[in-house]
Amino acid sequence: MSNNKDTDSDVSELDPKELSQAILFDKYAPQLGYAEDPETPLTAETFPSKSGGKPAWLNPETILIAEQVTCGNCEQPMSLLLQLYTPEDQPSEAFHRTVYVFCCKKGGCVKQDWTRSFKVFRSQLPRENSYYPPPNETDDEDEDEAEFTPKSFKEPVQCVICGLGGAKACGKCGKAFYCSREHQMADWNMCRHKEFCNKAISEEEKETIEKLRAARIFTEKEIVSEPEGKGEDAEEEEEQAAFFKENNPQEPSSDSKALVLAGDEAEEDTKVDVDDVFLQFQLRIQLYPDQVIRYDRVEYDMPTREPLWVQQNYKPESIPDCELCKGPRTFEFQVLSTLLNYLGVNHDAADSLDWGSLFVYTCKKNCALGKEVFAEEVLWKQDFSADGMQLGPKEAAMLRRKNAAAK
Repeated sequence: MSNNKDTDSDVSELDPKELSQAILFDKYAPQLGYAEDPETPLTAETFPSKSGGKPAWLNPETILIAEQVTCGNCEQPMSLLLQLYTPEDQPSEAFHRTVYVFCCKKGGCVKQDWTRSFKVFRSQLPRENSYYPPPNETDDEDEDEAEFTPKSFKEPVQCVICGLGGAKACGKCGKAFYCSREHQMADWNMCRHKEFCNKAISEEEKETIEKLRAARIFTEKEIVSEPEGKGEDAEEEEEQAAFFKENNPQEPSSDSKALVLAGDEAEEDTKVDVDDVFLQFQLRIQLYPDQVIRYDRVEYDMPTREPLWVQQNYKPESIPDCELCKGPRTFEFQVLSTLLNYLGVNHDAADSLDWGSLFVYTCKKNCALGKEVFAEEVLWKQDFSADGMQLGPKEAAMLRRKNAAAK
């Protein structure tokens, strides 16, 4: 499933209007994230949301080290899967807020025990902090920034491969730093540091080295977002219908909520061995098939939100409370399998990285971190159910009728 979109089934043959009608929408529309090539460098001061690449550390003075993001199966450093910049109005400590997700690149480790192959961290800063000027709220673009002087500090050394804290230096040149022996050996043998160590290199050679190093981690893409709707085609049809009704008030409406079925689809419901949750997932994703993230954070007085599960089974019985404030964690966002198409992984390998969806849960209160810079949060993984993979128009029609009856 990893090398295809989440919609590689017969549901794609359904009419876009039928797709939108089959889904029960609510007023709390999630934000959908899409992976795009970055137009400008995704540096920390731009507060990026992105997948892959080296982390853009929100707190530039303190960064994670390999021991904090080591895969529990292979004992090697994980790579940044994605980071989302998710600022909050409350509390004040979370004015700047980033959630980091790390993942072992080895699909075999994820298949062996996925609970030991992912890590999630929350980091946040108040509006008034030592590193970034407060947002400019005046007409003068230079006024506030000119008055701000960032804190002077010694920047932590980063691994040239992955961007984690680099405590190990090359013993020969002392200029290249690494988070672990694994990345030091990879740089020496596969990224040409052995060839260029202690030598002057041209800009072209430097660019080649950086490309080789970048190939050791996930490919970097920018994550851009927009609210979920009813699908582009359905929205266009609604606009056309509204225009027709406005200009032809005497004509009966051609739009019908009845979802009249034709041909074989008009038969009575029969038991079909298919996962209804997966059907709902497919129908929802089909409206915007390029989405890679669904952001649906529970906050303030919002009702409890359910993720868009990919199967009926293998849901968490409970989510552990926040270790810092002992308050509840709630669902924040999910990572779809479509992101795998943008990570630069080999889908043909027997142990290729794969998942149905990854669900991230974070502290509902955005509790203060105190002296800590990072708070570890929780991730849950679902794979696609074998029962849900056989999806045809008849099964989708059954779901449409079920949802229509519930309206």
